[in-house]
Amino acid sequence: MPTIDFSAKELASLKAHYASEHQRLTVQLSHVESMLQKLGGSVVKSSKTSKSTLTAKGVPAKKRGPKSIWGAFIQKRLRARNRPMTYEELIDDAMSLHKIPAERRDAAKASILNSAFRLRTVHGKITTVGRPGKKDKMVVLTKWLDDKGTLNAEHAKAFKAAMGGKPERVDMSTIPVSPYPDE
Repeated sequence: MPTIDFSAKELASLKAHYASEHQRLTVQLSHVESMLQKLGGSVVKSSKTSKSTLTAKGVPAKKRGPKSIWGAFIQKRLRARNRPMTYEELIDDAMSLHKIPAERRDAAKASILNSAFRLRTVHGKITTVGRPGKKDKMVVLTKWLDDKGTLNAEHAKAFKAAMGGKPERVDMSTIPVSPYPDE
């Protein structure tokens, strides 16, 4: 039997073509199986099922990178200190606890701020509380707030000691509900 030699470009083109054909036929087959099920026909499942999902180009999807450690770190530090904290306090704790060198402070700060943003706007696990008319804010766990958006007595006292005044109420309707189950 004669062998066929393909150039790298031809080989890549053929792989892409057959991968897209595989994806198209898989979608068609699943449609046919669902219609057979709806019509009461018998559906024979193939023994080989593909677990990996394919991208639009027909190649297997890559795994995502590792999850950030900073979201869990922020929540653990707030629970450990059991008081509202500023972003600078969180960053200083991260630098000392994780033994991050001073030249990497900007990278650590960016990562912590990014994770805090996600915890605040997507997961609704934390929020910021400030004083009326002041720019400075402190990070608090949302479970420290009551239904009206005020800090409970213990944490309000800690806030007053740190910021020198009474904390502003938080609009509880702005705090999102996490779309992900608790881990």
